[in-house]
Amino acid sequence: MTKLSGGNGILIGAVVGGVVGAATALLLAPKSGERLRADLSNQIQAIGKRTIELKESICSQTKEAIEEAVEDACESTVVNSMAPKEKDMVKLGKEMDAMPTNTELVKMGLQPDPAQ
Repeated sequence: MTKLSGGNGILIGAVVGGVVGAATALLLAPKSGERLRADLSNQIQAIGKRTIELKESICSQTKEAIEEAVEDACESTVVNSMAPKEKDMVKLGKEMDAMPTNTELVKMGLQPDPAQ
């Protein structure tokens, strides 16, 4: 979550810095009013395009990071599982259902497994 917040802060800083820098440069340059307005309009459009590109880049990177995290979590679950495939899980479940409980073992006069 911290990385995402930092990315948004960078995006906002880049946009604000770009706008302030462009406006300062254009306002301090000796130009006619019509030329100045045209330059301001062009700079604002360029900043808008760069902002959209930056947003798309951040979204793409975030999506990739999420997909990698999900993939890693799934791989980790499969590796650490007693039954990595669905077929094996169903089989294990049926075997466990057929196993007697500790109470049933005691009734049969057998010693239950202390680990269970």
